[in-house]
Amino acid sequence: MKKLLYISLILLIATNSVVGQKKNRQNIKLLKTAFITNAITLKPVEAEKFWPVYNQYTNKIQQLKVDLENSKTQEFKNSGGIDSLSESDAQKVLDQYLLYEKEVYETKISMIKDLSTIISAHQIIKLQKAERDFNKRMLQEYGRRKRMGQ
Repeated sequence: MKKLLYISLILLIATNSVVGQKKNRQNIKLLKTAFITNAITLKPVEAEKFWPVYNQYTNKIQQLKVDLENSKTQEFKNSGGIDSLSESDAQKVLDQYLLYEKEVYETKISMIKDLSTIISAHQIIKLQKAERDFNKRMLQEYGRRKRMGQ
């Protein structure tokens, strides 16, 4: 009985942790949406067309980055760590990295082309700046919270 209670408690804690992370991601996404909307002064009509396109491309870019990290991690595990990689395996990892980077680059070009039919070039430049500024603020906030022990 105690064992079952202990296992249930561990599952409850693990579930809360996962749910909390998901909620934090959603909150960050909402903050980013508000930040970008404000930064590029989207009108409601523009926003209606902008966000589905923007989200589609940013999700694809994020998935490419996750795939790259998973691929590298798996390669490192298979070889026993970075220091154990043979030169040919290291070259494979680099080649894979370049392919992913090229695909991210091409995805960003497609996104800009598609967005240029919805918003102005001026707004696209503001979008790029807003993304950098948002990421910078997020890192600053993370550092501040880490220093404060949160």
